[in-house]
Amino acid sequence: MAGHGASLLLLLGLMPALLSAVRINSPGREVLFLAKGDSVKLGCPYVLDPEDNGPQGLGIEWIQITPERTGPEKVFLSYHDHHVDYGSGSGLQDRVAFVQSDPSQYDASISLANVQESDTGTYQCRVKKNTIAVHEVIVTVQEKPAPPQCWFEGELVEGSSLLLRCYSRGGASPLAYQWAKLADSYSGGHLPSGTIQGRAPGDLLIRSLTKAHGGIYQCRVTNRVGYSVCQLNINLAPRGRQAGIIVGSILGSLLLLSLLGLLIWALICRYRQKECQRACSDCRSSTGGTMTRSCNVCTHHSYSPHGISYMQCQHGDGGDERAAALICNDGIRHQVACPAL
Repeated sequence: MAGHGASLLLLLGLMPALLSAVRINSPGREVLFLAKGDSVKLGCPYVLDPEDNGPQGLGIEWIQITPERTGPEKVFLSYHDHHVDYGSGSGLQDRVAFVQSDPSQYDASISLANVQESDTGTYQCRVKKNTIAVHEVIVTVQEKPAPPQCWFEGELVEGSSLLLRCYSRGGASPLAYQWAKLADSYSGGHLPSGTIQGRAPGDLLIRSLTKAHGGIYQCRVTNRVGYSVCQLNINLAPRGRQAGIIVGSILGSLLLLSLLGLLIWALICRYRQKECQRACSDCRSSTGGTMTRSCNVCTHHSYSPHGISYMQCQHGDGGDERAAALICNDGIRHQVACPAL
């Protein structure tokens, strides 16, 4: 009986040493997905037993564990005896700090700014005071979707089909695409009837366009760390306006063809006039300079059966006339001298 009492007294004496002097007041292991460039708080609040309160003998360490890093663990931030120490070689020195100016006040949480993909890893908080309490935060840093491009394929005509397309050229996989037709307040997105998912992830097919399909459509591209959007304005013209556009297009085409025909006709006339003037000049030269009157009328006669084209010059007195004959044989032009007066 005496031996049993002695054992009980010894167990009661050892119980304070078996109790935890420090505990992390945070639920289990945390898993965070962060977008590149974000800032984050890694929590590590702790509690001390009443008999262990006070900063004396308190130590805090933050360790980063990454798959690429081998060798002994490196502490990138620590606290001991009112002194904060920034480790070296982790690349976090300029972007990390304790949230509290005095971490001994039951909060060893840290803030990490401008996170990069290289910051992905396991962050371990260790609080030491007679015992050691450990808390882990698993951080995954990814790139959010790049701003997508939106466009449509098809005609904005009632009754036709229209394909809305959306594509993002950057961002961590997997990327999810979602289309919505926005209300006037640019919120409360929905899709009207007659729309179905296209073959590609970012495609939306609208069958048989109606006025109800007109409006602003938004494509939202998301992944685990963020999202980006783009918008399209689908504006259908009224039927009367559509007919006017078609008629206007036809009339414009006919007008353009008419102007082109007039231009060709004017060029032909100008060419014929120059040929007549040249023939008149040849007639004048053939007289040896004795013909003083200049040509004032130039006519053109064509005899297609014989391949001969005559150009005549009539002079002001109506009596003198010179003719130049252009004879075409096998595509070769020969000029015949003007007959003598």
